[in-house]
Amino acid sequence: MAYITRELERKFLKLNDFFKVILVTGARQVGKTTMLKHLAESDRSYVTMDNIMARELAQSDPVLFFQTYKPPVLIDEVQKAPELFEQIKIICDESDEKGLIWLTGSQQYNMMKKVRETLAGRIGILELYSLSAREKAGLVFDTDLDFSLATLQARQRKLPKNDVVQVFNHIWEGGMPQVQGVDDELRQEYFNSYVDTYLMRDATEAGGITDTVRFR
Repeated sequence: MAYITRELERKFLKLNDFFKVILVTGARQVGKTTMLKHLAESDRSYVTMDNIMARELAQSDPVLFFQTYKPPVLIDEVQKAPELFEQIKIICDESDEKGLIWLTGSQQYNMMKKVRETLAGRIGILELYSLSAREKAGLVFDTDLDFSLATLQARQRKLPKNDVVQVFNHIWEGGMPQVQGVDDELRQEYFNSYVDTYLMRDATEAGGITDTVRFR
């Protein structure tokens, strides 16, 4: 599947030149990791906290973790290793370099609380959503937001005209990158799996739900 340019890219790169750490949050599978890997320089290492060995190292010895995965680095699913945040603060305070550490994670309350307490003033936080209609159409505007009538009219002319059926199809297809262009059966299976694998698990863990059948 070809990479789909995201509207958040421009703002991310702007913040990357200002902050030492950037955290991209958002729902699972909206494309956080894909976007950051696309933007990453060749010398930026990558590690995910889904990797059990890497996660155990991060939790038990954050100093050794960053000796192993030296900045610039992209750390995926950082909410699984909040022990890293104190060491990230130290790294930021010891360096003047911008864009040292890129993070992805879901917006879990405990993680965001820890981030704001530990990395205030050092971190830029962005949220990536599912694909917009413009992103799906390949119409990402890379200029500053301009509300002049001429600019708005020019942008409007570039947008495809949709009838009621096309609008319904956009809604039915959804904005998850993985299901763009697939048939209805595969899309339905994907969303069934998404509910079972992510929403049910996250909801039960966060809310202490024990009767998952009744909850669903």
